[in-house]
Amino acid sequence: MKKTVSILFFLAVILNAGSQTIDTLWNRGINSFSQKNYHGLSAYMDSVLVLNPTVGEAYYNRALAKINLGNTEDACADLQLAQQYETKISKDFIEYQCDPEFIRKIMIKEFYKNEKVYPQTGYRPLYTRADTLRGALRPERTCFDVTFYDLNVSIFPDTKKIKASNDIYFKVVEPTKTIQIDLFDDFKISSITWNHVSLKWRREFNALFIEFPQTLNAGERHSIKVIYRGKPMSAPNPPWDGGFVWKKDKNRNLWLGVACEQLGASSWWPNKDHLSDKPDSMQISIEIPAGYQAVSNGNPRKVEKVSDRRNRFTWFIHYPINNYNATFYVGKYVSFSDTLIEGKDTLRMDYNVLNYNLDTAKMHFIQARDVLAFYNKAFGFYPYPEDGFGLVESSYEGMEHQTAIAYGHGYKKNNDDYRNKMYDYIIVHEAAHEWWGNSVTAKDMADIWIHEGFATYAEYMFLENRFGKDEYYYELTDKSRYIFNVWPMVQHRDVNEDAFASNDVYNKGAMMLHCLRCIINNDSMFFGLIHEFCVQHKYMTVTTDDFIAYANNYVHMDNTSFFKKFLYDTKIPVLEYRFKQDGHDLVLTYRWAEVEKGFSMPFGIQTDTQKALRIEAGTTWQEMRIPETAWFNFFNIWNGYEGCADNSYTYYHTRIVKTVD
Repeated sequence: MKKTVSILFFLAVILNAGSQTIDTLWNRGINSFSQKNYHGLSAYMDSVLVLNPTVGEAYYNRALAKINLGNTEDACADLQLAQQYETKISKDFIEYQCDPEFIRKIMIKEFYKNEKVYPQTGYRPLYTRADTLRGALRPERTCFDVTFYDLNVSIFPDTKKIKASNDIYFKVVEPTKTIQIDLFDDFKISSITWNHVSLKWRREFNALFIEFPQTLNAGERHSIKVIYRGKPMSAPNPPWDGGFVWKKDKNRNLWLGVACEQLGASSWWPNKDHLSDKPDSMQISIEIPAGYQAVSNGNPRKVEKVSDRRNRFTWFIHYPINNYNATFYVGKYVSFSDTLIEGKDTLRMDYNVLNYNLDTAKMHFIQARDVLAFYNKAFGFYPYPEDGFGLVESSYEGMEHQTAIAYGHGYKKNNDDYRNKMYDYIIVHEAAHEWWGNSVTAKDMADIWIHEGFATYAEYMFLENRFGKDEYYYELTDKSRYIFNVWPMVQHRDVNEDAFASNDVYNKGAMMLHCLRCIINNDSMFFGLIHEFCVQHKYMTVTTDDFIAYANNYVHMDNTSFFKKFLYDTKIPVLEYRFKQDGHDLVLTYRWAEVEKGFSMPFGIQTDTQKALRIEAGTTWQEMRIPETAWFNFFNIWNGYEGCADNSYTYYHTRIVKTVD
């Protein structure tokens, strides 16, 4: 479409510019456009505007050239001038390209539907004491380390209520008489006991402060039992807006579940609801109406008949698990298994699906073998071999529940998710979370890009391995068009912030890792870094700073300024440059701007002779002579990646300058 519109604009420009220049203007315009010589196209429009500065179409075409060059700042100025001279351009197109407020309003409406946000908090809500109690590592939390949860939940679908208890086992880290656990105030607490002694407690918002009759000393091990009941929050739009899911399948049978990432596991069971503390293991018992199956994390231990109308299903998790991953599914499930054998390692793969989808699921889930085989090599062998890998059919699209991944993608062969039709996005992405998010876990919601950025990049790694570099670049570019740069990927800690807002933790997180790969310029080292970080932080919680320090040390290169730009800033790097013709050569001068000192990142160009170059740039001006070159173009997400040199396709804006300071 752009090509057709631009040619029509060329014709309009020619008719306005004077008949004596028709041939010259036409040939230059068509040639520069068709060759992707956007600098030439821009220069052509400059010459038209010298003849007639009121030709709106010329400003528009120059804007298109600058957009493809990554120079959105100057492109937006031209779009405004094009409108001024009565060129018809979509208002939405201009606002999308040029008005950060336009994008911000859309994102705020989408991700903060019922909350007011403020510029002084970085377009986040004003945080309250309730947010601090929920998100901060207060002394009443850091004084103890949870070792085991024994959760028992009875579900009553008719009333959408639960009755439950949780035994919380913990080791004392610092002497204390008070600990904090968390449980939404939707629930009434019947009792909290310790060694059969009733404990005093007080509620502040969704936090419970439990008082012991004596000081608990460091190193001691204790447990408390919390008995409670109530009506858990229903999920408005799971898994993104979380809570309980009360559904029925196509046969009108019960189909229940829960998804609570960011909302918090304390929305349905009492625990230390902070990502920094994972129990060493956990047991989950779900009591439900007879005739249904309850599936949870880990391995099934037993099924007990509670009464003629109710059964209890008990599951055991042998490994550390982050609290939002603890889950259940209730439905008319049937199960089947597969096995992945790699050398001396064997991985059991367990699938629970609705009974009428059994044959479809058996065929569709075969692809999980390819996915896991690759991830085993890329990130170290599957972290939970004793519990096995699991997919459970769910009424919502997907969620990375440890060893019991929610699968609700309808057994599609991708449709619009990937260009290839062989692999299902939900399986590829959610399986990656078993390593990124479940095994290696962010210590705070502010670090959630570690879950989503790595899992998204793992998708591209898998696609590159299966289909080659072109597929990798295609998916990276396609998804990078949905980077919005409204909020930094890492922002406020200690408040359980909705770091998912705008989804940049997915797409920008993956693009950042790709750019790091380009900086390192050694795939063996880059993939070694990813593998070793994952293996060495198995079952652990980590921060953004942990990864930065590890990466810098591993590659013997200080990329702190790079990480700070991509993780803590909403503006992306700007490549300032100028160029001139010197005989048959082109002389290019360049540097990175709007970054901290020490920032370094390559960029890629293609010359008129189809030569692709990888150019390393820092914050000081550099000059490069490119022999036998008349013009060049940048590789970027606006123009494309086809033909780029390895590790040269990065994410940045450009700005052409007249003088070098």
